Amino acid sequence: MRKIWKTAGVIFLALLMQIGSAWSFEDDEACLMCHKYPKMGRVTEDGVQKSYYIMPEVFSKTVHRNVPCRDCHNYIKELPHKPVSEGVNCAQDCHLVKNPSTGRPFSHKQIEDAFKRSVHGRDKSTAGLDGDKPYCTTCHTNPIYNPSEKALPKQITDRCVVCHEDPKFVNKWYDHTSRRIREVKRSSQEIVQLCGNCHNDQQLVERHQKEAKKAGKELGRKFPFAVESYMNSFHGKLTRYGTTKPANCLDCHADSANYYLSVHDIRSSRDPKSPVHADKRVETCKRCHTSADKSYASIDPHPTDRKDDNPFVHYANIIYTLMGDMALIGLVGLAGFETLGRRRDGVGWRFRGGSSWWRYSRRGRERIATDGEPAAVTAKPFWKWR
Repeated sequence: MRKIWKTAGVIFLALLMQIGSAWSFEDDEACLMCHKYPKMGRVTEDGVQKSYYIMPEVFSKTVHRNVPCRDCHNYIKELPHKPVSEGVNCAQDCHLVKNPSTGRPFSHKQIEDAFKRSVHGRDKSTAGLDGDKPYCTTCHTNPIYNPSEKALPKQITDRCVVCHEDPKFVNKWYDHTSRRIREVKRSSQEIVQLCGNCHNDQQLVERHQKEAKKAGKELGRKFPFAVESYMNSFHGKLTRYGTTKPANCLDCHADSANYYLSVHDIRSSRDPKSPVHADKRVETCKRCHTSADKSYASIDPHPTDRKDDNPFVHYANIIYTLMGDMALIGLVGLAGFETLGRRRDGVGWRFRGGSSWWRYSRRGRERIATDGEPAAVTAKPFWKWR
């Protein structure tokens, strides 16, 4: 019996070691002792369900896997800790991770400062209309280092190890830097979908319109139908079919001087610093359309047929729709009258060498088929024709 228990114990320890090695990150403070359980969570006083479950196999592949938990959750002073009443701020310093270029603790503060200057800027814990705006985690889902590569290219890492002697160090930093050097921007379809999560939410849009009207503020003219009008545009139609060349939301609304920083600093179209401001629109169009001029830039990139936005297109669509419907009804009606007339005269459809109208002779004569061969027919009233 003891041997059985010893064997079971050895197997259990081996499994634990295997699971621990599969995580490939250090849990020095044993946070996963509790947070590895799927049911870890609670319901707040407001009835919101909160989950504190951390999936080790997922976290081990993220860009934050080597950041100690309390580098971000620095308000936790003891373990096991008391109920937490505040969240993590993305601008906090990572005390363990040093920025090699400055020697100071790494921080996202520069990005957050740019984000707060933008039209989307807000604090993490914000209520009201500002709570509708996106926060860092709305767009960033902590992706895997470099999902496009299933294995590290040995011909590259072997060269790095010549000077950086520790293979673990080389693998870690290759994973980290290759994710950022390679082209890993979201596709145009993903960007439109991401922006549309908020800008295509009619309840959110109506809420902001209502409050802006009360406060006497002016929203962007295209704000209520930004996604709808983009999808009606030439850019939107090509993007919907998977073409990557047409401009998406960020191609126009983010500055190309430093794309990866400026996507966090989206400005209102009325802001002189915005790429879509009237004074900068030509320059923005020239990123793709090199021969664009002021007249070209005046073309509406968010076309609609709404009466309150473009009355000319609105009424033109109505007129062309009526004309098209009338022409279609006329053609169908003419074909119907012709069919009734032919049927009245005993003419019917005959499929032989191609479709054609056929009629039995009233005098019993033979008719000539469409292929040139004689076809004997007998006289028969048209209502008995089959």
